[in-house]
Amino acid sequence: MASQQEEGDLPQGFVRLRDVLDQKFVPGHIVNVIGSIIDTQALFKTSKDWKTTWSLMDWSVEDECYGVKLNIFRPRETDIPQIAYQDVVVVHRVKVQRYGGNMSFITNHQTTIRVYESSKIPRPPESASVALRPCTKKDERPELTEEIHHFVAAFYHKLDKTNAPSEEVFRQAARQSANVKDKFSLLQDVQAERFYDLIVRVVRAPHFDFDNKATLYVSDYTENPAFHDHIPENLDASQDGDVYGYTWEEPAPVAERWIAPEGKKSLQVTCWEPHSRALQEDVKLGSWIGLKNVQIRLGHDYKYLEGFVREDRTYPNRINVYPLNLDDRENMDDRLTAALRRQQAADKEKKKVIKDIKSAQVAGQKRKASQVQAIEDQPALKAKQRRAENRAKKKEEKARQNVVSAAPVAPSTKSDPPKQNPTQDVTLAGNRQIFCEKSNVGLTTIESMLEPSFMKIKIDADTVEVQVPFVNKKYLTFVRVVDFSPSCIEDFAVSRKITQYQDLSDSENSNGSSLDEDESSGGDNDPTVKRAWEWRFSLLLEDALPADGSSPARVWVTVNNGAGQCLTNLDADDLRKNRKCRYQLQDIMHILWGNLEEVKAANGEKQQASKQEVNSKPGSRGSNGNRTQMPDLDSDEEKEEASGRGKESSSRLNEIRLVSKPFTCPIKQYGVRTGKKDEWMRVFAMDGVRIKDV
Repeated sequence: MASQQEEGDLPQGFVRLRDVLDQKFVPGHIVNVIGSIIDTQALFKTSKDWKTTWSLMDWSVEDECYGVKLNIFRPRETDIPQIAYQDVVVVHRVKVQRYGGNMSFITNHQTTIRVYESSKIPRPPESASVALRPCTKKDERPELTEEIHHFVAAFYHKLDKTNAPSEEVFRQAARQSANVKDKFSLLQDVQAERFYDLIVRVVRAPHFDFDNKATLYVSDYTENPAFHDHIPENLDASQDGDVYGYTWEEPAPVAERWIAPEGKKSLQVTCWEPHSRALQEDVKLGSWIGLKNVQIRLGHDYKYLEGFVREDRTYPNRINVYPLNLDDRENMDDRLTAALRRQQAADKEKKKVIKDIKSAQVAGQKRKASQVQAIEDQPALKAKQRRAENRAKKKEEKARQNVVSAAPVAPSTKSDPPKQNPTQDVTLAGNRQIFCEKSNVGLTTIESMLEPSFMKIKIDADTVEVQVPFVNKKYLTFVRVVDFSPSCIEDFAVSRKITQYQDLSDSENSNGSSLDEDESSGGDNDPTVKRAWEWRFSLLLEDALPADGSSPARVWVTVNNGAGQCLTNLDADDLRKNRKCRYQLQDIMHILWGNLEEVKAANGEKQQASKQEVNSKPGSRGSNGNRTQMPDLDSDEEKEEASGRGKESSSRLNEIRLVSKPFTCPIKQYGVRTGKKDEWMRVFAMDGVRIKDV
């Protein structure tokens, strides 16, 4: 009866703390609560906000000495309300969360906190409004009603404070919380006999002993010379056995596998209760976690540093192990973001090493096979074949010498200015539905854009011009589209797996596409994997104003996802399933390249017809190497009809010509690595063009 009366005495819209502990509210639920402050924890600066934690008690949990935790985040230290022992707080719009295996509260941008000074709260039926502490402007709304003032007075004087921590314990905690000190450190900076806060990834799953002790390995992808040097037995993470499959043993369980980076980048951490219990409930292999108050010291072998998370003697239930949320990108800690970048770089390096090892294995096998074959076939080689091989080797060597194996620095152009078209100042009668960003660069032809670039270097007292593989430069051209790739417009959009790195700003590669080799759409049709679609295609551009008497120059330009969105004003999608998007894309691209699709289709038919004509000649060899015969025609009429069909088809194919309007197009030149050491190749990309669909 008493508990029903107490629950009914709560002001409208407020909830009991016991209901939160009993999980009657799911995490994420927004509630209003009233409680007495019985504990305070460290006030410290995170990457974005100031944080502190209070413990609250009300009638429903007065038989417990720890209460319910309220985690407060505010942008400035002055925004944290001042408190004293057993002050009463009224909290509006606070979020329920499950953290470290326990239910607690966490503030958000809509949360308001009002504090009543306990020493000034009068006995009922007086109003407790006289005990209100000054508040910040953020906490002024909503205004507290007289009902709440009278409830606070009755609440404070009826609350049984027997099980609450003593005032001396509270004052000690308050002194410690006032001593603001950021103990966060990277693993590369930790030293023995000190305490740190860490943000790390679990690279070996926790191992639990019978005495409630857990041991795990963590890493933040920084290296410390005092750590144990981890050398992975198998760099290929997709294989648990040997590479060639010689062994027959079952692969090791996932819980016993390492995903640690190579080298001295992993720290062994031992946790005792209650931290080990939190590890068992909320942490698994690959999780990113936060560790507080980790003692660093030499291990039992006195060789390498280890970490230890022990029970807090003052607050035995305080948990210093907590999982980190990778889904909330807007509120992600900057230190966690930096750690994810390091992990991404380490994963890329690991994939590169695996790829190099596999390539070396394949190359070794091919080389051995070719040597054996060469020994077997050497007597049978004819002089003509040897001359052909020598010519191919010379041609390959000449092409290799033309590639400058060095990255360009501060490249300069030739002394002569690039060729400018004399009609660049004249209003060009181009496609009025295609617009490009404004530019101060003069109009340039593709022919001059393709000229080699040079830079001047000084050797002793002489200045020498050296050809460089590329320059970072932007051009303005007047061109038309004469071809596109892939040839099927449904392949203009490709998909990639959605990974934990997708929101990192530097996850894009040099040409602006965020597609990685192992994340592209090729061959991955698993419906359970989330995928994102991006534009990725190329256009062959031709000079619309070539020099007199010369054939127009051409160049392939790439269109990445950003340029594709700008060009088409559409977001990429699966064009084989989304017919509406495919039809919209065809209509828009028709404005850009006219009847190019029809011309390509006709050329394909023409090539096919040419092949059929060759194969149909008497005595000619078909695709299978057998001689073919002319089909038997029963009469002269059939022969004449067949001849007429052939002439009509050939005439129709010859009549189709490309009809498209030229347009002004910005093009940027940059370089990409060829895959060989220190070798670069120049490429061109469309930049800043939009088609207006009217």
